[in-house]
Amino acid sequence: MKTTQKMTPTPAGQPVFHKVAENLYRLESSGGYYALLKRGGKQFRRSLKTKDRKLADRRLNALRAKVGCLKMSPEAKLNFEQAANLWLETNKHALSPGTVKRRKMYIKGLAPSFRNVPIRNLAAQDCDRWVKERGATLASETFVHELDVMKAVFEFALDRGLLLSNPSKHIKRRKVVSKQIVVPTLDQLKQLVSAIRLADGNKGNQERTKDGADLVEFLAYSGARIGEVIGGGEASEKRPLLWNDVDFERGTLFLPGTKTEAAPRTIPMSEKLRSLLARLKAEKNPQPTDRIIQFNSARKCLQTACKKLGLPQFTHHDFRHFFATTCIESGVDIPTVSRWLGHKDGGALAMKRYGHLRQEHSFAMIKKVSFEKPTNIVALPKSGDANTGEKPSSSVDRRAIAKAKTKYSYPWWASENPLEVFWGQLNEEVFIVPMEKILGVAKQAMGRQVLKQEFSDRQALMDELLERTPEATFREIAARIPAQKSEVANEHAAN
Repeated sequence: MKTTQKMTPTPAGQPVFHKVAENLYRLESSGGYYALLKRGGKQFRRSLKTKDRKLADRRLNALRAKVGCLKMSPEAKLNFEQAANLWLETNKHALSPGTVKRRKMYIKGLAPSFRNVPIRNLAAQDCDRWVKERGATLASETFVHELDVMKAVFEFALDRGLLLSNPSKHIKRRKVVSKQIVVPTLDQLKQLVSAIRLADGNKGNQERTKDGADLVEFLAYSGARIGEVIGGGEASEKRPLLWNDVDFERGTLFLPGTKTEAAPRTIPMSEKLRSLLARLKAEKNPQPTDRIIQFNSARKCLQTACKKLGLPQFTHHDFRHFFATTCIESGVDIPTVSRWLGHKDGGALAMKRYGHLRQEHSFAMIKKVSFEKPTNIVALPKSGDANTGEKPSSSVDRRAIAKAKTKYSYPWWASENPLEVFWGQLNEEVFIVPMEKILGVAKQAMGRQVLKQEFSDRQALMDELLERTPEATFREIAARIPAQKSEVANEHAAN
């Protein structure tokens, strides 16, 4: 009969373990199996979480393999703060200076909770102590940032063979409620710029605050980050915005970017931005390598103006929000706005951040919503059912479509070019093309989803199409399919 021996002598009332194989013990009271391993003078005790001997043997072998991979190098003696700094140094090349600075701050906040214990000796209880002692006092966003850093450092130690497992993996993130963005209105922007330029009426102060007002306007009309305008400071490689970044002939502005690889970008200039830059160039007569905005911060003059006008304390970044929100409210699709902002996610962040729009825009939009049948809408002859694509059933419908077609010498309704079909249908009150096909060509021509209800305002669709279509392309189409009713389109084609 096979005999077993106790792991260690135990006082009365203490758990009793019996050795059943090398490194394998069985708890007398429950019958569960435990492992006891040693490596480099360190002892590892682990529950194998089973009462089945064969399963216990397999889990013991897996644990032996893990312990065998542990490195008994000097790195194993690093405490949490030292290991965290090594992790940050290893990843520093892929991070912006601002991100590195913030992560150093999070490491400094985490370190006291783990004291000077070597990272290889840290356990789940140490992480729980951080949650209880420090986590309870932190704001949700800071809690999440510190937790993310903690988990990343432990994963780093795990990959380098300093740990058997991540002791923080059981800690759940807090729910972070995003702060509501308060976006300046156009009237508030005008008031702020005027108040900053006026200062207190003193000419000397007005000279100093003029550049501050120019900076605020530039941020609002370009959507640039403050760092992209003034550069990242002496310790950073990020340069400020220069006059050779402006191309008046093409109507574009190059923003050097500061945050991600996608941040350097060329954006089209709005009329407001072009006018501002033209005025600044006329006033300063600058060299190509001169900075566009000499002022590094409008923070103080913004605070003074906001307080004087009784407005919220707006920051530089709020005018980037102003730009984005204004673009979306003007009908620019979110992916395009995202590219102008230098986002690299294709519009996900812009949708999350700016999808709410401003309150006054929401009130304007709700006025367009009607739960009654509009009295000013006259039913038009239909060329077919939008869902089935059936041909018109009425001879009256067919005659109306035939009459509409006689206006044209070019059969745009049979064209393979979606831009031609969409443009032709926009100029006709009669639906010559089935609605299903119209919505398909509209999506291709506009580069976005076009909703059926938008056809109640065809002029708006025409105006947007003209903005989206290169002038040369539109002239070719307008020559083949002359506009029947749009003064804007006729004027655009004539130019």
